[in-house]
Amino acid sequence: MSIDIEKTSEALEALASWEDGMEEVEKDVELFRLRKVAPLYERRNVLIKDIPGFWSIVLNQHSDFANYVRASDFKYIDAIKAIEIKWLCLDDSTVNPRNFELTVEFNGIDGDFEKQIVTKVFEIEHDVSKIRYREKRTEEDDALDEELGYLTSKPVDIKWPKSYDEINPDLITDKRSSVGKRNYRSGMKSFFGWFRWTGLKPGKEFPNGDGLANLFIEELYPYCIKYYTDAQRDVADESESDEEASDEPIQLDLSDKEESEDEDGVLRSEKRRKL
Repeated sequence: MSIDIEKTSEALEALASWEDGMEEVEKDVELFRLRKVAPLYERRNVLIKDIPGFWSIVLNQHSDFANYVRASDFKYIDAIKAIEIKWLCLDDSTVNPRNFELTVEFNGIDGDFEKQIVTKVFEIEHDVSKIRYREKRTEEDDALDEELGYLTSKPVDIKWPKSYDEINPDLITDKRSSVGKRNYRSGMKSFFGWFRWTGLKPGKEFPNGDGLANLFIEELYPYCIKYYTDAQRDVADESESDEEASDEPIQLDLSDKEESEDEDGVLRSEKRRKL
């Protein structure tokens, strides 16, 4: 069977052009979807603010979220009042629909943590030469990121809790000693360290920062009501179990006791004398 190399080449070029056309259609469809859902999300954001502890409950409910932060972070995660996401393509249709900004509003904690609103922008990048640390990267990694793009961000200012002064990277003056290195790494692994994440320094910044960003935009934000209602259902189930347990009759072992009346006719229990 002979192969017409010229026709095959033309067909492959045509398929590449077809893929480009499909990508444009998919982008248009996603932009249309986002324009439709954005007003609904805005209305939901307003309604959520009237529910105390909503985001704390959602973040505690999702089993994967805890894998990205330190256990001590949950004290401050409980202080989150609002989380909002905005897709940048809604203001500029030429922007990649995967680019977005995430805004977190924190309540303050007296004497420890200031009330604040922090916004972090995430963008898709295709230029792999911007990645500064390449020790564990392969040619396949570069090829995939060049084709599909990888998530990046810029560090943003956030006021750390006073209780984190020891691990706050901005306050660590000695980063060469074993203690300084340990504290620096601990700080970079905290939820507050994530706001410094860039995606360009793998192994030197918050680990899996893109994973946490994707968790917010793919699961936590769009399906937050589901996680909230699941948490409420779990609490209700636990309450029912506790009530059922409390309603069960208490079983007493009276096999070695006998009751007799005293002089006043009151029942009393006496241990049987064992022979």
